[in-house]
Amino acid sequence: MVDIGTNGGIVLAHAGKIYAASTAAGPAFEGARISCGMRGTHGAIEKVVFNGDVGLEVIGDVAPSGICGSGLIDLLAELLNHGVVTPEGQLLPSGSLPADLAPAHARRVCLDENGNAQFVLVERAAQSGASAIAFTQRDVREVQLGCGAIRAGIGILLRLAGLEVSQLQTVLIAGGFGNFIRRSSAQRIGLLPPGIDHRRIRYVGNVSLAGARCALLSTNARKRGEELARIARHVELSTADGFQDAFADAMMFPDK
Repeated sequence: MVDIGTNGGIVLAHAGKIYAASTAAGPAFEGARISCGMRGTHGAIEKVVFNGDVGLEVIGDVAPSGICGSGLIDLLAELLNHGVVTPEGQLLPSGSLPADLAPAHARRVCLDENGNAQFVLVERAAQSGASAIAFTQRDVREVQLGCGAIRAGIGILLRLAGLEVSQLQTVLIAGGFGNFIRRSSAQRIGLLPPGIDHRRIRYVGNVSLAGARCALLSTNARKRGEELARIARHVELSTADGFQDAFADAMMFPDK
């Protein structure tokens, strides 16, 4: 189970054992430290699809004000699929874009005020004065750090349990934000394990709130929670053997 947020929570259950870890994924998936990021509320771009041009879905069906975590994951997945962002995390400038990139997509790549490449989702509206919404090189790095931390944490727990990704029967995505991410996009950027059939990935919502409610209303549920906590092995990722190497490797986006 993975709870995706500023503090990513990861739990692996196997053969009667429970491994648990937390990792500092950073606030990018919640819209913070992203140039045009925002929380998932009215005006947030929540879905991005590359078709003939770029299709957007906005919460509340209003004019877009920024982009939230689910839209961010979709956008980066599409940019990776179309070669605009490399597996190393470089947002290519217009002169280095793939030759087969659609003109409608290529024209959205330009330089920001600092001379760095950016991908423009929504151009500045001259009449209303609304600012442009763009995805920058720094934004790529912020998402890259978050993905790397969670992916490395998953890898460490799998190694401790002696498992391969393909052996996972189910991956549970917890948290309010997790309900809105698209599995294929999350796997494309490496946020979730690419080597597992997406049909094994399930959304379970706000399980911390559900667990707290159960503990308040049921003595048996509270006792069961205490039993699980006692047998769980907490893994301190920062001091785990091989974590730094795993984190460095996880910073690379999957090839496909």
